[in-house]
Amino acid sequence: MGVLRTQARRLLAVPFVLEGITVLRDPVPRAKQLAPVVRGLAARYPSVPEAPEALVRLQGVLGVAGGALLLAGRAPRTACVLLAVQSVPTVLAELREAREGDPDDLGRRRSTAVKDLSLFGALVLSATEPKRRPSRLRRQAAEAVGQLRTGPARSRRRARHRTRPVPVRVPRPRR
Repeated sequence: MGVLRTQARRLLAVPFVLEGITVLRDPVPRAKQLAPVVRGLAARYPSVPEAPEALVRLQGVLGVAGGALLLAGRAPRTACVLLAVQSVPTVLAELREAREGDPDDLGRRRSTAVKDLSLFGALVLSATEPKRRPSRLRRQAAEAVGQLRTGPARSRRRARHRTRPVPVRVPRPRR
């Protein structure tokens, strides 16, 4: 993985770790914000706890754990999936607040909703990112040395055959 990609993932993890710590310290404000969404999710899905504070604490734990994994560079896809799943109730609550509520505070709520949606999109993008293939030059060098084995066994035999030294005819000196 490239240096830029590693640093971008670390930057993506920071807001989730900070928000998770804040939520674990004081879950009540977030629980009040998520209460309508939690009630709706609990009515549809029986596995969702009906107590908003329990869900908020779970979100905080997942945020800290997923962010720590992403910061450490361990299991980045799993960490991105954890963070994306834990951010769904918050995104839903922010979108609900952006549609309803005080018209004077509409700009702040919209920008917060857009930020949360952007973070969710970045997590999904990072989780579904394909694994990097070796560069063309590295692949050609590996093929030349015979270290890279691709395809069925027949192509492996051909690759081994190509790596054998080719007999070179040395001209005899003239007398």
